[in-house]
Order: sequence, then C-alpha cells, then structure tokens
Amino acid sequence: MDIMLLIATVSASAAMMLSAYIIIRTKTMSDKIGCEPRNVRLRMMAGEEKNLDLIMYTPVELKLANLPEWMKASTDTLKKGVNEVKLTVSPRIGKIYKLDFLTTTLTDPLKILYEDFKIPIGLEVLAYPRTLPFIIEALKMIGRTGYGGEAGGVKKGRGTEYLWSREYQVGDPLASIDWKASARLEKLIVKDFSEEAYKAVGLVFDTRAIGSITGDEVNALFLSSIISAVKLGLPITLILKNGLTVVSEYRSIDPDTALKIAISYSIKNYITESWDVYEIFEPKTASQVLSIIREVEASGLLEALQLKIGSVNEVISKLTIREAMVYYVGNVILDSEFVLELSRMVKMNNSELVVLTSGKPWADLDSLEEAYIMYLSHCKVLDALQKMGSKVIFYIEASRRIHEQTIPA
Repeated sequence: MDIMLLIATVSASAAMMLSAYIIIRTKTMSDKIGCEPRNVRLRMMAGEEKNLDLIMYTPVELKLANLPEWMKASTDTLKKGVNEVKLTVSPRIGKIYKLDFLTTTLTDPLKILYEDFKIPIGLEVLAYPRTLPFIIEALKMIGRTGYGGEAGGVKKGRGTEYLWSREYQVGDPLASIDWKASARLEKLIVKDFSEEAYKAVGLVFDTRAIGSITGDEVNALFLSSIISAVKLGLPITLILKNGLTVVSEYRSIDPDTALKIAISYSIKNYITESWDVYEIFEPKTASQVLSIIREVEASGLLEALQLKIGSVNEVISKLTIREAMVYYVGNVILDSEFVLELSRMVKMNNSELVVLTSGKPWADLDSLEEAYIMYLSHCKVLDALQKMGSKVIFYIEASRRIHEQTIPA
C-alpha cells in the first residue's frame, strides 16, 4: 500500500510540475503575444455594428475570455502562430467605450492550472447618440422652412386623384371598393383618393422610456417626427407629456420654432447628461446649437408646465386633430390606452395618424421572461393600431429617411 501511495504521489507531483512548466514557459514568451493593428479608434452611431479585422500572434493555443458586452469575436480559440480574428463592435447606447487589452486564458493539457495573458489593443469607440443625425438635419432646415412646405399636405379623402389601393378595413365605405381587384385577389380591396390639404399638424410626444436604449430611440423619433411635420408647412400643435402629465404645450407654432424647440429639448434632456456639445459637433455647429438653446430658454419655451390631466381625452382634446396630420411618438407599450384612443378619435375626425415607436421596447430588459411578455403585449398594440388604419414607423425606418448621417470627423 505504501508503494501504491508513493506512485500516486509521484504521478500527481509530476503532473503538477508539467502544468507549472507549461505556464512558466508561456510566461517567458508573453512578449510574443500581440495583435495588429494597435491603437484603433472607431466612430459610429449607437445601435450600429462595425467589424474590426485583427491579426493575432500567440506562441501557444489560447482562448479569448471576458469580452465586453458590446463586442463579439468570430472565434474564441487562438491557435499557435498567426490568427485572423474579426471583432464585431456593437455599442447599445451612446458613450465612449475603451478597451486597453484583450484577455486570453491558457489551460494546461491536464486542465489543472489556468493563467490569464493580456493582448494590448488600445481600442476606443465613440458611439454617438441615435439623435445626432436628426439634430443635424433639423439644423439644416432652420431658416429654410415656412408655411406651404414640401409635401403639400395631401391626405386621403373623397377627391378625384388616385392615391393607392389597400385591403378593406371595417368602416370603409362600400362605394370605395374596387370590385375588379377584389375578384382578382379574392379579398376586398378599396381605392383611396386624395383630398384637399391638411389644415394643421398635431404632434404628441410621450417622454417615458423603459431604459437608456429605448430612450435614445424615442428621442430620435421625436426629432424625426418634427422634421416630417415641418415639411408639411402647416401650423404645428406640439404636446410633450409624461403619462397623464402634460410637460409642455405649444399651440399653432411655426415650423422654425418647432425645430428649435425640438433641438433644444433633445440636447438639454438627452445629450448633455452624457456629452459635452463640443464632443459630438464641430465647433461651428456646436456654437449654432448653443445659440438656439439660449434663444429658446430666453423666450421661456422650455419652461415645464407639469400639468396633471385627469383622463386620456383631456390630453387628446388639446391636439388639433380635425382634418389634420397627427403624429404620436413614444413607447406604445407604456401608453397603449392613450395611443389606441387617439387612433380611434383621429379616424373619426377625418385625419391621419402616424405612430413612431421603438421596434424592440424590451431591449432594455435583462429578464428573458419579462422581455417575452412585453413582446406579446407590443404585438397586440401594433396589431390593433394597424387594424384601425394608423401607420406605424419604427426607429430603423425613420433613420433611413435621413440620407446624410453626418458623424464628426
């Protein structure tokens, strides 16, 4: 028994010594562990993805470990010699991300000992807020807008100019049914015709957000809706609310004033919390932005009302919704009662409703169970809106409207 114990002890000791030798030997060659390029700086929008191609050198097989949540690698195994690795960078919110080194782990063949090795990289990612390209587009429009804008305010109605064909919805007049198209497609199809221009624009923005990602998206959609409304060249009634609390209210303001309020509100409430204006804009643009904010503040247009409202209809009554183009911006999952009632009343008043909302409001949730429940509720609200004839636009679709997404050089 003593001999067996001796053999077992010697074997274990030998294994430990082998493992220790491998670790120590790799440490002596740690200066050969590296990657190219070094000191990489990326500029991008939050929510975008960019690929970074790296060449990594390792004297032994290593494994990548502890990558930050905003980064993925094409492989986690680095073989001895030269490795081509693609890093996918996808920041979720707007801020500056820094990574000084990549962590790799060496495990000896017997899986007894572990050792971490650092690969210097010097990566800096400037992820700008999603609102940035919309602010730049809005800045370009100031001074170039006025009443009687680009779109001409065409709306559906009883006119003679054909707009489009679509599937029949409950409440559509029978006279609008295209019987030939219905017979051909084996479902009821109606024709829409254009009528006279809209008389006004109503826009309501619910400022609530589930988290930083959806907050950034909804704020970008707010700027997008203002840009679209301004292009109609009509008086704008703008209501900013938080649930049933009216934060600010602006009645029949001109397009330039609407743009200035939207820019100032976005900068003050979403940008300056994390950024200095001169960090994200060129000096000339930053000076223009600050000048607009000072102008709007001096006029008292940013003063908050914080007016408590007793019901959904009280908020809706403040909007101009008769024969108007109406925009709603917000997380519909947080505001389902309001947005569904607004959709119903807009249709009754011969108007059009465009809903701009986050496509994935559950992006800020950590729990998969909570995310799935929110997904189901979100689908139900969207389905109800579409059945009532309201148009729904998500953040990705809105961002495509801004063709020049300028990022500071």
